[in-house]
Amino acid sequence: MTLRILISEGNESADRARLIRSAGDSSSGLCDRVLHGIRSDLHTEIFFAADGAQRPRRPLADYDGILFTGSMSNIQEMTDGTRRQIAFMQEAFTSGTPLFGICWGLQLATVAAGGRVGPSHAADSRGEWPFAQSIALTPAGRNHPMHQNRPAIFDSFAFHSDAIFDLPSGATVTARNDRCIQALEIRGQKSVFWGVQYHPEADGAQAAGFTSGFAPALVEAGYYPDVDTLAASAKVLSRLSPDYRPDPNDQERLGNLSLDRFDFAPVELVNWLHHHVCRARDRRMQMSRIGESPNSANTSSAEGNSLS
Repeated sequence: MTLRILISEGNESADRARLIRSAGDSSSGLCDRVLHGIRSDLHTEIFFAADGAQRPRRPLADYDGILFTGSMSNIQEMTDGTRRQIAFMQEAFTSGTPLFGICWGLQLATVAAGGRVGPSHAADSRGEWPFAQSIALTPAGRNHPMHQNRPAIFDSFAFHSDAIFDLPSGATVTARNDRCIQALEIRGQKSVFWGVQYHPEADGAQAAGFTSGFAPALVEAGYYPDVDTLAASAKVLSRLSPDYRPDPNDQERLGNLSLDRFDFAPVELVNWLHHHVCRARDRRMQMSRIGESPNSANTSSAEGNSLS
């Protein structure tokens, strides 16, 4: 049976156009492509919550999963588009449908559930670009199905300047590094949300496009000393793929990235579909057959509210 997945695009219209020019696709387009690469039995629908000009075609409870993408937005700017997305996330939490968020999606869920997000408090006042390094699973994360097949410590693509400051109620941290919370679960009124601050859906070409497309802002923010260094780094990024073989000439551009623990597979998205979306759908179908109403929150292996 086909899985119905709603993809909520995180970018407002101007940033969507900019991403398409620089990286070849919007955040929702990339996620759509990656999801279809994981499973062939998907029907996806893209929703532009920030625009406020449409509604999803179905009631949210009719979808098997809702995915919230990354974005170039910042919560603290609190545009009308951001307010609409927070309201939509709050609505999604009451649907009973399994939720997943990437980067901005994680931040939206945190704020919608009562937590707080703001500019990075790292020592250098920067977020992470283009990698999050030494991400460590917490004790809860080591047993959480979202991270199945992840090693205890790993690196990933990352593109963000904001971070979670205060957790909402019902949240369990499943991964973090020395810069910020990197993954968590939030148990809402009916829905359970899984989310990551890093980007398991990204690839080297996408990372290179992001980097080149936002060159002036990245240099100004101090991620790169100048545009020439940025361009050289983007060239290395564009070659990163499962077939990449370490080149000593690239190491300076890759920094301390540990390629032996860098997994190019969209691990968390694979696990969300298999362990959260499919199991919730099977549970609903079973309840429907016996005449019960699936009105309680979805379950997962991580429980409680922890900063560990």
